[in-house]
Amino acid sequence: MNYNFYLVDDDRSVLSILSKIIVSNNLGDVIGKSTEGEEAVSEIIRLKPDIVLVDLLLPKKDGISVVTEIKNHYPDIPCIMISEVYSKDMVSKAYNSGIELFINKPINVIEVLNVINRVDEKMKMKRVIDSFQTAFQNMQSLNPTNELASEGSKHPKLEAARQILNHLGISSEAGTKDILYMIEFVFDQDNRAKQFGLDHKLSDLYDYVSIKYEKEKGEVVSEKAIEQRIRRTIGQALSNIAELGLRDYEHHVFEKYASILFDLREVRKEMDFIKHNSKTHGKISIKKFIMGLIEEVN
Repeated sequence: MNYNFYLVDDDRSVLSILSKIIVSNNLGDVIGKSTEGEEAVSEIIRLKPDIVLVDLLLPKKDGISVVTEIKNHYPDIPCIMISEVYSKDMVSKAYNSGIELFINKPINVIEVLNVINRVDEKMKMKRVIDSFQTAFQNMQSLNPTNELASEGSKHPKLEAARQILNHLGISSEAGTKDILYMIEFVFDQDNRAKQFGLDHKLSDLYDYVSIKYEKEKGEVVSEKAIEQRIRRTIGQALSNIAELGLRDYEHHVFEKYASILFDLREVRKEMDFIKHNSKTHGKISIKKFIMGLIEEVN
């Protein structure tokens, strides 16, 4: 974790405590502090920090007004409210202004760390969602001379598979090209993808990809290296789909592909790992992923 923080509190001792917690726990850097709301808004707009911690009760301009103004300029900056006020009405107003979470006074180190870690997880999830949306928006605008795009134009089903990999946020991963070559092999061989489980071993597919690299590109890539690349890529897809499920369990990408391309129990394990409820990642099956992908586009 390495974020730029801006702190706002009219109590300088609180600013000092929060700064020490952030720096000593390697959460990032404190790039600005203020004891007054009006000054804080102008500095935050100028500095554009990654995360803002702001007191609810400030002189002249209160914390809710500060957050509202920040959000008008930078809607994506997470704001954490610091408060010893427990009024339900004030808490509701604070959340409506756009804050992520509360830190209660007096300051407790464990609570500060937990809250910032939760905000960190939300920011990571948002990046995953944004990558899905960007991939979807860019699918039709990809360079037609791009190698995979040109292959997709020759194979409509291959193009459909590539789009699914874009949805999963792994289009830039090294193993994505290998996966598409494997699918190309299956369709070129028999055009009956459902027979993959009976007619084609994974070792046959790895061998095909290896030969393709050597003959067409002059690259010597071992079957083992190809398998490892594919495994890492599918592992990243599992992580992305699990983070998406945590963010929005009913998202169409999660609902459609979580069980088709993965074992749903392993997706839940990965979700538990991301939430720090487990020390073990979910497991992937290369064969299930490839078969599911082929069945989906066949």
